[in-house]
Amino acid sequence: MNRSGLRPRSALSSAALLLAAGVVLAASCAESPEASGECADGLSRCNGECVELQANAEHCGACGDACEEGQRCVEGRCGEGGGGEGGGDIGSGVGGGEGCREGQTDCSGRCVNVEIDPRNCGDCDVACAEGRVCADGSCACAGDLTECDGACVDVRSDRLNCGECGSSCAPAQQCVDGACTCPDGLADCGGSCADLQTSPFHCGDCGVACERGALCQAGACTCVLGTYDELSDTFPQTVTGTTISGETNYDLACVAAGSSERVYRFTPSEAGTYTLDTVGSAFDTAIGVLGATTCAQLACNDDLAPGVGQSRVRAVLEAGQPVLVVVTGFDGGEGDFTLNMAKSAPPKCPGWTIDAALPTTVTGNTEHLGDAIRPRCGAADSPDASYAFTAPAAGKYVFDTFGSGFNTILELHDGACDGDVLTCSDDSGGGSQSRATVELSAGQKVVAVIDGFEGARGPYTLNVAAWAPPACPMADLGSTYPQTVTGHTSGLDGVLQPACSMSDSPEVSYSFTAPIAGRYTFDTLGSTFNTVLHVHDGSCTGASLGCNDDAEGSYQSQVSTPLAQGQTAVVVVDGASGKHGAYTLNVSGSPAPPCPANALEPVVPQTVRGTTLDRSDFAAAPCGKVGGAEVAYGFTAPSDGLYVFDTFGSSFDTLVHVHAGTCGGEVLGCNDNTTGLQSRVVVPLVAGQETVVVVDGSGPAATGAFTLNIGLFEGDGTCETPIDLGSTVPRTEMGSTLHQPNSGTPSCTMSSGNDRVYRFTAPADGTYVIDTLSSTFDTVLHVHDGDSCAGRELACNDNTNGVTSRVTVPLTAGQVITIIGDSRPSSSGTLTLNIAKLP
Repeated sequence: MNRSGLRPRSALSSAALLLAAGVVLAASCAESPEASGECADGLSRCNGECVELQANAEHCGACGDACEEGQRCVEGRCGEGGGGEGGGDIGSGVGGGEGCREGQTDCSGRCVNVEIDPRNCGDCDVACAEGRVCADGSCACAGDLTECDGACVDVRSDRLNCGECGSSCAPAQQCVDGACTCPDGLADCGGSCADLQTSPFHCGDCGVACERGALCQAGACTCVLGTYDELSDTFPQTVTGTTISGETNYDLACVAAGSSERVYRFTPSEAGTYTLDTVGSAFDTAIGVLGATTCAQLACNDDLAPGVGQSRVRAVLEAGQPVLVVVTGFDGGEGDFTLNMAKSAPPKCPGWTIDAALPTTVTGNTEHLGDAIRPRCGAADSPDASYAFTAPAAGKYVFDTFGSGFNTILELHDGACDGDVLTCSDDSGGGSQSRATVELSAGQKVVAVIDGFEGARGPYTLNVAAWAPPACPMADLGSTYPQTVTGHTSGLDGVLQPACSMSDSPEVSYSFTAPIAGRYTFDTLGSTFNTVLHVHDGSCTGASLGCNDDAEGSYQSQVSTPLAQGQTAVVVVDGASGKHGAYTLNVSGSPAPPCPANALEPVVPQTVRGTTLDRSDFAAAPCGKVGGAEVAYGFTAPSDGLYVFDTFGSSFDTLVHVHAGTCGGEVLGCNDNTTGLQSRVVVPLVAGQETVVVVDGSGPAATGAFTLNIGLFEGDGTCETPIDLGSTVPRTEMGSTLHQPNSGTPSCTMSSGNDRVYRFTAPADGTYVIDTLSSTFDTVLHVHDGDSCAGRELACNDNTNGVTSRVTVPLTAGQVITIIGDSRPSSSGTLTLNIAKLP
């Protein structure tokens, strides 16, 4: 049968085709189903024998296809026998497509069975690949092989295709009978073959991993790398040895460059704190304690104190916890050593209770105590003592360790040893002792923990008392300038609040008395933290002479203020936002010129011209930018009246301020920039009243030629000459505050500027609404009972609607009130006053 219409297939060599066909035919012949094995190239196995299907008359073209008697098999076809080349019937059909028996196909003159021929599988010249056979006209894997990704594999033993295609065995696994298994001696741990005796990830059992740096030996994690000796569990004990020619296996974290070592193994029978030192050794030692099964460094020390070459460590160990003790040398040093060991009781917290009346003091020694608490501040790896204390009443309490024999750390916990940390102190006032202040409610329990800095220990003193305000000032600087003092604010109290910063920091205070009249400068340049500096007149609660935080862009502070001869100022070094630390306070000064330097005639109006060039800043301006150079004039009022002082016509940004009597006297008025960069104040004076008028610069860079004008205010709208609004409602009144005096003082703002004063009589009982809506500047509104600015204030408001103000007041028929349309300092403009009665 000719099957020329099958799809083309790739051809292989004749030898490969014959070999593959032989395998398939041997397995498929009906006469020899049990046949197995392979035949030589060109032969096929039929009935257990290797035969040539192209010439064997018993198997002509295919196993079992026998030729009739008298016929021969030529090129896989049976024909009549005949003699001579080219004679007989045998050759008559060769190459002509005729004469092939049923089930065979003529392929290039040969009769083949394309159902099983590996060289002509399914069609002529379609050869199966090497290792494949032809079955039912298609190439397939031979025998028990399976095709996986184009290759014939035995899934019973192939590691990449074990049991089925694509099922790969893990490294070190084998494929046996189609299943991935580990070789003998290895355990299957989650698909990975591991030696439980040596694997650091599966030590002794699957999933049991050793700590980093530890080894797995005989199925157990260990840190032992070399030889070691056992230490007995008796205390105190001392052992001696040498590190000369020792091994070097452990890299201690506290030694930059180590040396040869001596190693001991120790297993405590009881939990406790164990102290080990090398005091008495002959060279510069280092000592470390490591977990014997984890290699974790539990403690390490080189030099137990500055300049001391011996070492000491403390380790808190559990019962049965094995450790390695490593003795080595610093920077290659080696020699004979002494190892001392001691044991203290397990850590305990709290250790004692304070129940004595306050103030009280307790003492003790931390040398052989446990390390129960790790404090939040300082650097601690020290034994500690702890005391429970219950507040007998609500209030502030102070705890300190003044009088202790070592560098202490003091920490207070709320309620219990594991309670919240209320405060932690290290090095109060720059010393090595500690001080903590805490606010407690009645019956509140705290635990005070006395710890040591960097391993320090020894005799301690704990003082507990009810808090009392510190002395203020705390020290006197005398009258010397220049001078510098240093100190530390850590652990001190924070009592005073600076005007220029929100601070909850501890502070220190000094008094200074001016030896001569002059300008004195106080600064904190050289301090180690963000300072705030405030200066007060006479006492800690006196009027502010100046306050500064972050002078000229730095974290340090500076205040400059004029002081009269003999005047005392209190200087407070404070911190910003809880900051504290080491401070430097510098005091300098320069003598003041006569103030006032010039006296003016007691006449009005008058105009004075001058310059602030080459002048200094001695009279502190209470408004605007301070620090500008100034010129001061004495002026005596010739009569009662409202006096106007302005700098209109000056060439720079001016300030003008007026003081009663002297340069440091009461401020009667101060203004910066009433019109443009010029200034104007209006102050009431009585005949013969002496004043000092200061023409100042708005800031250190403002200086130049000025004009000072003095005159009498002749307008109305003042406390002395109010504008009468009568009794009409509703009504609106408009006017300017630009050239008005500052007549009234409101209660709802710290300071105010120019104002207009009105008088109003209520036409009937009711509630009246008064506001400054539509005004052109930042207003303040206050209402007083009666016909005087000094009457009882009925209402006051600043900024109800934007920068305008509004008040509501109940009035009776005929009640007279004084309304003051006020302003914020240096703010003037058109005032719109509205009055209406609620229905």
